Amino acid sequence: MSFRSHIWSTILTVTICTPISAIAGNPELMRQLKNTKSCVSCDLSGGNFKWANVFGAELGGAKNLVDANLEGANLEGANFFGANLEGANLRGTNLKGANMGWASLYGANLLGAQIDGADLAGVTFCNTIMPDGTANNNNCF
Repeated sequence: MSFRSHIWSTILTVTICTPISAIAGNPELMRQLKNTKSCVSCDLSGGNFKWANVFGAELGGAKNLVDANLEGANLEGANFFGANLEGANLRGTNLKGANMGWASLYGANLLGAQIDGADLAGVTFCNTIMPDGTANNNNCF
């Protein structure tokens, strides 16, 4: 077997053997959130909730929503108090009236998001793309 064949074989093996949950979040927790609109203290990192309707979801203490895809989701009135949304895609998301207090939005994308009436007290905005497309570099450590 040539060196090149060995490399491609290794890459293919790693790709096939990597659990889906490591790529796209924990499927069971994602179903729980979509079905019950509650997932307190869950690890939803990397989860795909694109266009999900989880109006009023209870995600308080969901400490890990890092790199989650929430694009276009309806999260109106959701509770994200203290959640880690670093690198999350919130583009076009409805966050009207959401409790985002003390959440980390470091590197998050909020382009086109609706944040009217959202509680943003203590939120960390650093390298965050705001709804109007401007970059917010406040509160950077």
